[in-house]
Amino acid sequence: MNGRRLIPFWLRRGAEAGVVGALLAIGTLAAFQFSRPAPRLSLPNGMDTAVILMPAVVALGIFVVSYPTFLAATREDAIMGAVAAFLVAADAFMVASFLVHDEVLVHPLARSLPLGVVAAVAAVPAAIAALLAGQVMAPFGFGRSSGLRSAMGGAVVGLVAVIVVAYTV
Repeated sequence: MNGRRLIPFWLRRGAEAGVVGALLAIGTLAAFQFSRPAPRLSLPNGMDTAVILMPAVVALGIFVVSYPTFLAATREDAIMGAVAAFLVAADAFMVASFLVHDEVLVHPLARSLPLGVVAAVAAVPAAIAALLAGQVMAPFGFGRSSGLRSAMGGAVVGLVAVIVVAYTV
């Protein structure tokens, strides 16, 4: 019998990070539930929305990208694991938001969307910045140094993205 693993390491690390990231992002749904009395039809304007969306942006944009990068053995494993982790976490969080029926009115679109979709869209710039920071600013693009730089780059862009979304939605 061959001792080769059936699941590549990048996919396993990506799935681990995606599941944990989705569970952490569920905090956004809890924050939205406790932020306002029923009926909750729209996000409050300003820093209240930033506080509500921040758990999802940290989980989806920073954690799920830096975790596979931190544990990767090659640059390819880091990139593929981070992309897989973001897709798993964002999809799971959007499904959870859809099942809970937490929809909010997005004023610029004049549409009602699940809160998970709004949070995932807010986390995309942070995830892209985290991936780029980990790959461009670190000498190897994988490992501890790259994972730390990935987390720091994603945190800076994530904070800006959350504040921009908080004042436009």
